Amino acid sequence: MFVFEKANHNYRKPILTLGFIFLTMLTLFFDHPESYAFTPKKEFGLSLIFSNFFNSSFTEWLTNAVYLYMFADNIEDVVGHLFFFLLFLFFGILANLTYFLFHMNSIVPVVGTSGVISGILGMYFVFFPNVKSTMVFERATFRDVPIFISLGIWILIQSYFYLIEFNNQVRSVYGGQVVAFLAGVSLALFFIRHNFLDRLEQNLRLSTFINKTVLCPSCNKPIPAKKYGRLHCSSCDTNFFFDRHGKKFL
Repeated sequence: MFVFEKANHNYRKPILTLGFIFLTMLTLFFDHPESYAFTPKKEFGLSLIFSNFFNSSFTEWLTNAVYLYMFADNIEDVVGHLFFFLLFLFFGILANLTYFLFHMNSIVPVVGTSGVISGILGMYFVFFPNVKSTMVFERATFRDVPIFISLGIWILIQSYFYLIEFNNQVRSVYGGQVVAFLAGVSLALFFIRHNFLDRLEQNLRLSTFINKTVLCPSCNKPIPAKKYGRLHCSSCDTNFFFDRHGKKFL
């Protein structure tokens, strides 16, 4: 299963998101990437962090890069560059430590950005539940699905894969992805409680230089609203109604 974000308006430039994508691309050309992998049975070291910047193949890198490009930029937009950098490291370390906890004696090395991405998706799930998305399965595609549904299905699938592999005693990173996702959900609630999302919405409105603006309830695009009534967002093709009580989907 693959989830595509349809549209989500940004205020900040995603400097770190693009930097991480470029950095993980550069690591594809490193010799002996297994020396940077995290292996539970070995002594802890910098591999706990470095392993998150490597991928086992070009296909894995491309998949992770697409997810980072679609979702990480909006998380960086909400929390700011410094917090995003710390979160990137935290989710990666958390996923590796989860793998260690479940497979302490494993000699199977792991690399990849999947743990980081899972944490980011958990935060996105809370911050932007109404963003439209496209779910792509092997034989079916579903369009204009709210992100809280598509990501909810995504994490259920990851949990199912982990339970299957755990019962079969297979070394799996799915447990780390599930834990990172749940950590992302919890941290997103913390940031909301401290008004990070409100500040982003205010900045988006001010960026239009028009006092009377309303944000699209799906993609956060600022839309001039000279009067109450029916509005249409051209970015994500959403119709909604705006009155003195707020925004409503049509």
